Amino acid sequence: MPEFTVPRRSIVRRTTKFFAAWACAAVATLASAQGASAPLNPDDPKSYIAFVQEFAGNCVSRNGVQILVKSTHPKRRIKIWLDRYHMGVGTGDRSRTELAPAGEPEPLGCSRTMDGPQEWRLVKAQFID
Repeated sequence: MPEFTVPRRSIVRRTTKFFAAWACAAVATLASAQGASAPLNPDDPKSYIAFVQEFAGNCVSRNGVQILVKSTHPKRRIKIWLDRYHMGVGTGDRSRTELAPAGEPEPLGCSRTMDGPQEWRLVKAQFID
C-alpha cells in the first residue's frame, strides 16, 4: 500500500500564509486600538480610556498579546476600575489604578493564559481633580 506524505513545501506555504494573515489581523487591531479619535463625550472619563496591545514574548508564546490600558486625556488624571474575565467568566478580580494624563500604558496581563483567553472590562472611570 503506498504511503501518503505531504510535501514539506506545502506545509511551509500554509504556515507562512497563516502567520501572514495573523500578522495582518494583529496590525489592524493595533491600528484601530491606537487610533487618535476625538472622545464622544468630553465630560465622560470613560471616553478617554484606551486598551492597547503589545507583542510581549511571554504572551506571544501562548498565542496572545500583552494587554495594556492608558489614558488619552491631555491634562486630567483618571481613576479606573477594571474587572477581569477568564474564558468569558468574571473572576471576581477588580483592579483599580490611576492613569496619568497622556501617560505610558499600564500592563494588565496576557490576552491568553495556559487555560484560555482572558480580558479586562472597564467598570468605572472618574476624573481626579
